[in-house]
Amino acid sequence: MATSLKHIRNIISSSPQWFDVDRTGLAKLLARRGKEFILFELIQNAWDEHPTEVSVWLKPGPATGLATLTVEDDSPEGFTNLSHAFTLFAPSRKLTDFGSRGRFNVGEKLVLAISTSARITTTTGTVVFDADGRHIEAAMRSKGSVFEAILPLSAEDLEACAKAVFTLIPPPGIRTTFNGSPLPERTPVATVTETLPTEIADADGCLRRTQRKTTIYIYEYQGDEPALLYEMGIPVVATGDRYHVSIEQKVPLTLERDNVPSGYLARVRACVVEAMSKSLSQEDANAPWVRDAIQSHGDKLGDGTIEHLTTLRFGERRVSYDPSDPESNHRAVADGYTVVHGSQMSAAEWVVAKRAQAILPAGQVTPSPKPFSENGKPLRLLSEEDWTADIRKTVDYIKRISRQLIGHSILAIVANDPGWHFNAAYGGHTMTLNLARLGHAWFSGSLADINRLVLHELGHEYSGNHLSDDYHAALCRLGASLAQLALEQPDLF
Repeated sequence: MATSLKHIRNIISSSPQWFDVDRTGLAKLLARRGKEFILFELIQNAWDEHPTEVSVWLKPGPATGLATLTVEDDSPEGFTNLSHAFTLFAPSRKLTDFGSRGRFNVGEKLVLAISTSARITTTTGTVVFDADGRHIEAAMRSKGSVFEAILPLSAEDLEACAKAVFTLIPPPGIRTTFNGSPLPERTPVATVTETLPTEIADADGCLRRTQRKTTIYIYEYQGDEPALLYEMGIPVVATGDRYHVSIEQKVPLTLERDNVPSGYLARVRACVVEAMSKSLSQEDANAPWVRDAIQSHGDKLGDGTIEHLTTLRFGERRVSYDPSDPESNHRAVADGYTVVHGSQMSAAEWVVAKRAQAILPAGQVTPSPKPFSENGKPLRLLSEEDWTADIRKTVDYIKRISRQLIGHSILAIVANDPGWHFNAAYGGHTMTLNLARLGHAWFSGSLADINRLVLHELGHEYSGNHLSDDYHAALCRLGASLAQLALEQPDLF
């Protein structure tokens, strides 16, 4: 028959003590956390008791290098079990409470590990910790608890603690003071309801991961504060993000309560990006935390959010590089578009951008003249029988001038195709003019307008890229030759 977990626990609880905790060794391990954890652990425990007021005093102590700490609350119950003040990992009611910050019943014990002496007085009695060990006394309070300790803290430690305590976000209705000064209440700039991973104890008291809907408060950080991720107002880890974020349920934590899994942080970031996208700047859109949200949880972001972030990064006029239509990329740049190349976004970012249609290929936005490609649709040509006198006159002029400018004859044809979105094109010694785009007035209009188009198209005799040095040099050379012709052979015009 399988042995139940409850039975195993009964055996363990009735067995002799197997090991002790070396308080000095524990204190050394805690030293790397920074002394501000002392305040965070005690204040969070006080908040979890649902008081109306928590008072914290931290002052230089009776000798150099020592400080006195007092944390007092007015909770109606106080410690219902006094042994929890000195028993590591005792079963805690907080394990089954999503809205409580603690889990492992270690908060006061971690502070005791670095104290030189301490006293806890609550509604069920008093426990004293001094050089002679631990003592229980009968003195008790009518309500609430007070934790008093002498700690080895330097002046620098006191300064760091005084600064850190003001990063706390007190729960509404709990007035929290530090050395007589109230911690300021903070107003969130946004509130989000989302289902996130959390931890809760099962029927056997073991912590299990689960998913639960919770509230997320988003705050602007103040002054030189680092942006922090909070668990119900208690700082957990600096994120380097744009906002403070407080999760109003247990977050997945390490035993030391100083970090969360990277996947969890990315999920929280996605919630923040979706809620605050309209307030983000170009710098934010390019920041690692926003890109992490898109790459890890882009499926949680709306198309409008992706569209806005893409605009912040690459501007209103943007296209993706189109290898299937190289000329379209050059046309896009010439038309003032930003051409976004594959390396500028991760594969996951491209998937999201394409889903939201936030970046279209250059071939769709600034296509090259498709009728001249292998699979292009044939143009609707205008029969020479239907040419007007102005069309015939213009075509003859273009052929005459072109022969002089590029040294050989060209073929000039006229299309009348509204579906072809170009005025003209040149290639294979052939210039195609699109009546549907140019209109009859162009053929009877200014010679300057005609010359401008002819020079533009004849430049492609030397280069297909509008932005290349070869194309620029060709236009300069053709323009100079046209001017010389006008001076030397005016009858050509």
